[in-house]
Amino acid sequence: MSSSAVSQLESILALQSDPLGLEPIPEDTRQRFLRFNLSGTNKTLLPLEVVAEVLQLDPVEILPVPEVSAYLLGVYNWRGEILWLVDLNVLVGDAPLWHQTPFLEQPMLLIVESGERRVGLVVEQVDDVELVAPEEIHPPTELYSTTLAHFVMGYLPNHGGTVLDVDVIVERSLQAPP
Repeated sequence: MSSSAVSQLESILALQSDPLGLEPIPEDTRQRFLRFNLSGTNKTLLPLEVVAEVLQLDPVEILPVPEVSAYLLGVYNWRGEILWLVDLNVLVGDAPLWHQTPFLEQPMLLIVESGERRVGLVVEQVDDVELVAPEEIHPPTELYSTTLAHFVMGYLPNHGGTVLDVDVIVERSLQAPP
């Protein structure tokens, strides 16, 4: 290659910062959410950052506690810490997990954290982790039942999912029984 051709090539490259036309990859601002079913069919999301652990729950490991709210299934020993177990379906105003057909033999347990407080949310199944851009989450609307609306942080119109507010769930779960 002649020196004039090399100098032409260098001048083209100097003018064009990216010869392939690629821009730097933008920072990924999407957040991770754990997707699961609530009340059988509803796509529900919790921010993954508040989920300490997901495990399969053996119902015999639940220690029942008498005279507590219907949404409290009892307590559970998690890593030496006693946690309240919450039937999330009942908490949001739906039928208990144990009344579903077919009978739920191996529910899933989501250990969630709000500050220094933890509770175990019992759900029928966990689906996947989903990436969601914060701007895709819309404020809640009047479409939710009165009971569920208290726990909704937002919804995803394109995914048909509901994003729950863990702080409100933990606060309500740890209130004194009626």
